[in-house]
Amino acid sequence: MNPICSTVIFVSDIAGDFEDLDLNRFDLEVSEPETIAGIIDGIKSTGHTCVHLEDPSQLHETFAANPNCVVLSVWSGANNRNRRGLVPSVCETYSVNYIGADPYAAIISSDKELSKSYCSEFGLKSPKGILIRHENQWDRVKFLEFPVVVKPLMEGGSIGITQDSKVTDSEGARRQISALFQYYKPPILCEEFAEGREVSFCIVGAKGITHIQAIEVLFEGEDGYFENNLFSMHDKRLSGRKKKIKFSNVTNEIPTELFKKIRSLYLSLGKIDYMRIDGKFGSEFSCIELSTDPAISPTSLFAHSYYSVGKNYRDMISDILSTRLSNDGGET
Repeated sequence: MNPICSTVIFVSDIAGDFEDLDLNRFDLEVSEPETIAGIIDGIKSTGHTCVHLEDPSQLHETFAANPNCVVLSVWSGANNRNRRGLVPSVCETYSVNYIGADPYAAIISSDKELSKSYCSEFGLKSPKGILIRHENQWDRVKFLEFPVVVKPLMEGGSIGITQDSKVTDSEGARRQISALFQYYKPPILCEEFAEGREVSFCIVGAKGITHIQAIEVLFEGEDGYFENNLFSMHDKRLSGRKKKIKFSNVTNEIPTELFKKIRSLYLSLGKIDYMRIDGKFGSEFSCIELSTDPAISPTSLFAHSYYSVGKNYRDMISDILSTRLSNDGGET
């Protein structure tokens, strides 16, 4: 049994306004002040003290003042392909207990193409894709079937993704690749558009799985939106669009065999603690992204995976903290 921890070091940068969105926004995964406040309140509701840091560079001196602590990070950083591994690496350097993916799992999940390769080991399909490492390679899209989605390889939160990211011909692909190269480091990922419903698996557990639910994202009054559209930065961040987002628990619609594959993938990653697996669900599930740092605010999809089964936000935060603060292995 790990020692009882009285202090949670919560690491999160703070976002500004999201009403002005363009391809040059690298901060779409950064938490807004109300999001940070909600998570801190959730941590405190479990009986722990919470110390909020805005930058990993503050961790060392904070460790000295709080020797018996655990770190929970939703820190995003910006435009750095290694950022997902920074906080867990610092924690491991100082032998400090932390919640979430270790550096290896964090780096795998941040690379969309590497994630797809990993998924294939467990029989999970993903859209066929190619990497564009130089702008003059744009014609490699001829190896894919249109429509094709053009997006940054190592970004989350729909950074770099608008409805223009879905292209229907080679010329459209060339324009979108060129636009992304103005802001993002190569490679750029081009992948075939996957039709189907937008479904995410929300999973919690360390030695075993204590929570797993499948949640569909819907837009009120726009049935079948994701059959033809992407979950763009504007959908996720513009206040008018965010108000229309609804969540539905579709766990009972998921085939048993698919759940087995999802469970096996999660447990294979080792130290992971909690994650979200996103994809499109049509005739079969097509995995789009592995997220080892999913949004966990009171209004997040992840939180709704708890609300939909009669639990509350404190239950979710308690489960996440318990992955490193107890020996509860959960069900396998």
